[in-house]
Amino acid sequence: MTGFEADPKALRGAADQAKRAAGIVRELDLERVVALSSALTGSESAKTAATLGPHWESSIGVWAGSMDSYAASLTTAASAYRAQDGVGEQGFDGAGGR
Repeated sequence: MTGFEADPKALRGAADQAKRAAGIVRELDLERVVALSSALTGSESAKTAATLGPHWESSIGVWAGSMDSYAASLTTAASAYRAQDGVGEQGFDGAGGR
């Protein structure tokens, strides 16, 4: 025994939440951050908003893609653990223990 137990259902649940987070982030409208710069004309905050908005916009796709990859890895792991459990269960079918 290796000393740990994997719960495929929990892994699939975590994968679903990662996919959900990626979807939410993809729908964010960060143009408002850029628009904020015009409302704060002449301030240091305006300069920051003008550069921060586009930076966040370009980062969203990367982050969401990473979350999708993470979700896929969790799903693959859940399937592998479940398959391994199935192999172990087959070893007990009709064998000894009488």
